[in-house]
Amino acid sequence: MIKKNYFGYFFLTFFGILSILSAGCSNENGGDSISRFEFDFDLNDHFSIEETAELVKTNRAYIDANYEEWAKNFIHLHDGEIGDSLVLGCWGNWSGYNQNPSASVKIWFPQTNLEDGIYQYSRTDALNDFSIRIEKNMQWGEYVSSWGTYEGSNTILNSDVVASAWNTSNHSVVVEYAEIKLENINTSNSEIRYVIETSNGHLIKGSFIGLLEDFKLRTPEIDCD
Repeated sequence: MIKKNYFGYFFLTFFGILSILSAGCSNENGGDSISRFEFDFDLNDHFSIEETAELVKTNRAYIDANYEEWAKNFIHLHDGEIGDSLVLGCWGNWSGYNQNPSASVKIWFPQTNLEDGIYQYSRTDALNDFSIRIEKNMQWGEYVSSWGTYEGSNTILNSDVVASAWNTSNHSVVVEYAEIKLENINTSNSEIRYVIETSNGHLIKGSFIGLLEDFKLRTPEIDCD
């Protein structure tokens, strides 16, 4: 019997969403959109939650520039540390973290080449420049199934979703509109700034300045008997 797990289901669901994104790759946005937001801020490798005035650190940045056919570029901002690669195993068990993060910003781009400029997401648009998910208070540990079997030593047991570009159980954090501004991308001084408006009207802002470290994200199909 193949066992289902939260992260396996998450990636399958997200694949369907990103297949919509990838359909627009023949007309790739080169970052030349007109911005709705001002990007004259620097949060020193943090994101801020307007509602609570909370600042959350995401001081490391990683990029997989050849992730999958449906999402060419994957950027992962967080406060942990990754080795050469991350591998998703059964029941959401992750291997490859030298230090587990407590907060995470994940951004998927369908574009083959990222360039400086403005990228946009709107919940009402059929095609978008990117997709994004932000989490905080990530708790890691051993996962034991309801049958009492040990399934993994490094699983995300719980987290608070701050913003998500696809449906979650908490509809208030669904991304209504978002923009990302890239500057000096693919240099040792890459700048990433983003502003997100959730369905409840709250704003999340974040920035990172520094090196995007190369890594490989692997989500293989696994028979979890």
